[in-house]
Amino acid sequence: MNATDLPLTTSDFFWRPDCRHFIGGLPCKHWRPCPGCTLYDPVTHRILIVMLKRMGDMLIASPLPARIKAEHPGAHITWLVGAESAPIVEMIPHVDRVLTWETETAHTVLAEHYDAVYSFERHPAVAGLVPRISAEHHAGLAYGGENNSLYPIGTAARHFFAMNTWNDFRTSGNSKTWTELYFEVAGYIYTGEPYQLSVPDAAKARVAARLGTSGGWVCLNVGGSKTTKLWPTGHWADLGRRLLGDGHRLVITGGPADARTCHQLLRELDTGVGRVRHDAMTLQEFAAVPDFCDAMVTGDSLGFHLALAYDLPVVLLLGPSNGAEVIPKHADNVTALRSTLPCSPCAHRVTCGGIGGCMDTITVADVHGAVRNSLSTAAVREG
Repeated sequence: MNATDLPLTTSDFFWRPDCRHFIGGLPCKHWRPCPGCTLYDPVTHRILIVMLKRMGDMLIASPLPARIKAEHPGAHITWLVGAESAPIVEMIPHVDRVLTWETETAHTVLAEHYDAVYSFERHPAVAGLVPRISAEHHAGLAYGGENNSLYPIGTAARHFFAMNTWNDFRTSGNSKTWTELYFEVAGYIYTGEPYQLSVPDAAKARVAARLGTSGGWVCLNVGGSKTTKLWPTGHWADLGRRLLGDGHRLVITGGPADARTCHQLLRELDTGVGRVRHDAMTLQEFAAVPDFCDAMVTGDSLGFHLALAYDLPVVLLLGPSNGAEVIPKHADNVTALRSTLPCSPCAHRVTCGGIGGCMDTITVADVHGAVRNSLSTAAVREG
């Protein structure tokens, strides 16, 4: 089918707006006219997922679209997301459309109709939009109502609401992971499905050009969304020297806010023989890094969830974070090391006043030993 096959009169022309590939206002993504098209794929179920921030959360929720498609093969899934996290969602399979949060997209979703809206966002401007979206079913978090506040939609969302509202509940009243809660809100039972991630081949190729394909790398992911989650730079440097002494190569990663730490570690550890790497990376390139590594050391951050997506041996450093909510119950490649302070985990209640210090109590010797054990265990499995 090509442009010359189009009916010559508008009376003979038709289109299929229920097709998965139909955009409206533009030809479909295959650039084909509807009459006679063999790629027609009718949508029978339309879903909207609302989750804007925290890149790691996008991966935590990544098994959900796959479950939705398994239950509803004709489903079309739209994900409303913040601009910073959009590159992550674009790498999650089974998501048909990624909408970046802004005024225009708010008007777009208000003009559309869905079979279900799953809202995992607590920001008032976003959660306040949810009840106004036309849908057969709403679940999750909303904002407004008679008390002008955040509230759960339905019984299934009450636990999720409590987790987003009271830190005490997160530390003492919860044993569920965020993935379990996302599934619960959507009406499913989580059965251990793995994270879903499909990194573009071009990003993989760029990382391969830097790191090669021979392996031997250990990733030191120094970043964290809050300062209280950060392990001291001196600890990272000491660990790096020990791992180099063991014969490993190091790739140092972190977010934009961690650039100074990454460069300092590179200066301290690099001996000029190519055994230590740190490069500015796009999110897609960062997402490819675990595929070239033998292990990762990280705090509770995006890097941890990327390691999980690859089933990579990972040593997880926990201070304020509660391992029960971030470590999947089926994961057997995670070694979690926790702060020895009695206030840990605090779920960011920051009884320390935000100064931190709990991460400092995780010793370099313990982390080094955990990396060695993780690599030995992985070698036994592979051998």
